[in-house]
Amino acid sequence: MIKTIIIDDETHCSDRVLSLIERHPNTFNVLAVIDNVDEALRLVPQLQPELVFLDIKIHDKTGFDFLQEVGSINFKVIFTTAFDNFAIKAFKFSAIDYLLKPIDTDDFDAAVSRLKDNLSKQNMEQQLQNLFKNLKPNQKKVITIPSLTGFETLKVEDIIHLEADTSYTHIFTKKGKTMVSKPIKFYEDLLAENSFFKTHKSHLINIDHVKKYYRGKQSYVLMSNDAKVPISVRRKDEFLKHFT
Repeated sequence: MIKTIIIDDETHCSDRVLSLIERHPNTFNVLAVIDNVDEALRLVPQLQPELVFLDIKIHDKTGFDFLQEVGSINFKVIFTTAFDNFAIKAFKFSAIDYLLKPIDTDDFDAAVSRLKDNLSKQNMEQQLQNLFKNLKPNQKKVITIPSLTGFETLKVEDIIHLEADTSYTHIFTKKGKTMVSKPIKFYEDLLAENSFFKTHKSHLINIDHVKKYYRGKQSYVLMSNDAKVPISVRRKDEFLKHFT
């Protein structure tokens, strides 16, 4: 069973997590429910949990305060949060799991399924460091890409273009190519505010890496890695606005 702690200052929210946990018998061993950061900092090193359900706003402190003060992070974290678009985008960049309040049963079950597939805590500390970077305003973003052996961290500015392959995506960077098991739509939404443009239903490019544009019956761009990426007819005018 997974040794688990819940940190949340709202009783109805921690009760909701407990009720959802009860639907997964023989999966969780709840060691404590804690409603403030100071108590969490005292108890967590003693109890040595494997998993922490962590609220973001906890009285006058935050879950981020707890993580930065607790020292060695040798447990998995699933954030529980009310809607906060900036924080949620940072979670997605950093490949960190979160549950949106009020927590939906299907969302919780999906998180449990992902947890069972990967209970390894060896990458958690680095992922959280990436999260802290991504939470800083005007900080250059890094993106965490899952891999067979763990994860890979990429600077967003080093991504040249992305190409869809059914439910997978090929990501082309200055260093080469990697494939991830997420659809290109996930990255289109995630990178929308970072100079990325969808030229075609299967292609997403970093505008900063465009070398040349070729017009014609089939327009395309030459990227900094010399890849030729097509531009669909309906996307061409919008693409050209970026350069006029």
